[in-house]
Amino acid sequence: MRTNYEIALNEFMPAFRAAAAEMLVNRYGIKQDKAARMLDVTQASISKYLNGKSSRAVHDAGASIDRRHVEEFVARIMSHRDGDAQKAICKACQRYNSFDCTIMVK
Repeated sequence: MRTNYEIALNEFMPAFRAAAAEMLVNRYGIKQDKAARMLDVTQASISKYLNGKSSRAVHDAGASIDRRHVEEFVARIMSHRDGDAQKAICKACQRYNSFDCTIMVK
């Protein structure tokens, strides 16, 4: 049995980052290397996200993520409000996974 935390780590977070990467690059015109730094991943990960080369589970998770949460997250990282950005991820993850997280940023 997989725990909620494993689902969050292995499905939700990559899907959320993929949605954020797509928004940063396609909507805001940010270069892949800068988007990678903003999301704390490698440029290769950004390329993988943008080319749809994620696992089926990540792809399915991405379809379930509310884009408003991604927009809120991207707006916060664009304005360098990293603490607030973390809160946006936590809120989206909790809604996606429907569980109370003991490490959630309040």
